[in-house]
Order: sequence, then structure tokens, then C-alpha cells
Amino acid sequence: MKVILLQDVAKIGRRAAVVEVPDGYALNQLIPKKMAEPATAANLKRVERMRATATASKEAGEARFDAAIAALKAQTLSIAASVNEQGHCFKAVSEADVVEAAKAAEVDIDTTMVSFAAPIKELGKHEVMLVSGARKEVFTIEVTKA
Repeated sequence: MKVILLQDVAKIGRRAAVVEVPDGYALNQLIPKKMAEPATAANLKRVERMRATATASKEAGEARFDAAIAALKAQTLSIAASVNEQGHCFKAVSEADVVEAAKAAEVDIDTTMVSFAAPIKELGKHEVMLVSGARKEVFTIEVTKA
């Protein structure tokens, strides 16, 4: 019986794959547990639309990442922080602080894309990673006295 997998199934296939499995396995195991659905014409069309949407969304996300990293590498984001006499910040610079500075510079990123190697608690220039899936790029921020 041909089925469309609704999730990854060990030794059978990955999500959205159309696979041939024994009738008993499909009817007694996969379909009742919502791990698969019968491969009807309507379901196949729905899966194709879902794949096309996922591909378009992935390409849009990659284009957004490319535009953001190009803009961020061309400039240095400046973040104002409250510091003590020794130049140490009272609180570490957060991902939200970087996103806020990026939005002020008209760069579209969100907090899930920003990653630090270590907490930033001192004045000066620091490298920050912008992450999207498997892609990672580094850009520079400058922490200044507020």
C-alpha cells in the first residue's frame, strides 16, 4: 500500500515521502498512529503544495539572511550600556539588544538568529554570530558607554 509519511519513521522514510509498505503495517500501525496517510490523489496534491511552500519559505529565509549579513558586515552596530568605573557592564548585552540596534539600522533580524560565543559584559568591539539553519556568519558590534 502506498502511504504518505506524516513524520519520520525509522527504516521506512522521512516526513512527506511517498513509500510502499505492507498493507497490514499501514492499516494497523502507521495510519492509526497518525504516522502516515493513504496516498490518494488529493493527498498527493496537498503534499506537493506543502513542499512548494516549504521551498519558497526556505528561499525567502535565505534571502533575508543574505541581506541581513551584507548590511551588518558593512557597518558596526553600536549598543549603549550602563557601566561601572572599570568599564564593566551592569548587565550583559542580550540578543534583544542586538536586534534592537539592528532594527534602528534598518536591518531585519530576530533574536533566534543572534548568537554569542560568550556573554558580552565589557565596552569595546565584539564579534557576534548570525545563525540561520546550518549557515553562520560573524559581524561586529560596539558596546559604548550610555
